[in-house]
Amino acid sequence: MNRKTLAAALLCTVLPFAHAERLNYNVIEFAETAGVEIKRDTMTVQMRIFAEGKKREDVSREFVRKYDSVSKRAQQAGFKTELLYRNASPRYEYKNGKDIKNGWEESATLQIESRDFEALNRLIADSTRDASLENMSFSISQQQRQAAVDEVSKTALRRFRQRADVLAAELGKKGYKIVRLNFGHIGHNTTQPAAARMRSAAAAAEVASLAKAADVPTPETTQPGTEEVSITVQGSIQL
Repeated sequence: MNRKTLAAALLCTVLPFAHAERLNYNVIEFAETAGVEIKRDTMTVQMRIFAEGKKREDVSREFVRKYDSVSKRAQQAGFKTELLYRNASPRYEYKNGKDIKNGWEESATLQIESRDFEALNRLIADSTRDASLENMSFSISQQQRQAAVDEVSKTALRRFRQRADVLAAELGKKGYKIVRLNFGHIGHNTTQPAAARMRSAAAAAEVASLAKAADVPTPETTQPGTEEVSITVQGSIQL
């Protein structure tokens, strides 16, 4: 094989590989983040219902009365309710070196959720004789969270395109094409004040005292707190 034939053969071998391995030039990768602060719109309380006495039948009857009273109020108001825990057991006392059964007790924890803070606070006040407040917390409803994610996604994408326009113009390019976009990172930052989430027995007792005195807290004084929902758009453009 002469030199011309060998060169032609080598060229035919190399060209397909060169064509298959296209190199991407002027590719820029960057990210943009957008966030929005939203107020918690859902209030959740846990109410403890308790009854005790000497006879099991009397205790059970009193417990059912209290439970029905609280749950019926919640259902009539349209609140979402869930029974988290229920237990009935004998009660003992240690006497003369042994445990002696001296009664019976029954308890339950009912979780109640609503977006109407004022109405739920009123339920707490109306139920002080039948149940005690164990916990109060605030959160963002699924509808509001999804709406926030949609909003920040649009904002982040708009910022991404605006920055791409600036970069292309700065580098003297007439345009660009988006090569890749990733909306995978969604962040949630809690900015709730300490008074907004009451978990301790002291805080629960304070709220119960307010409710008992009919000084029911309004949505403004309840202080549900806020959260920031953010999203980061990562991507690359080719100029």
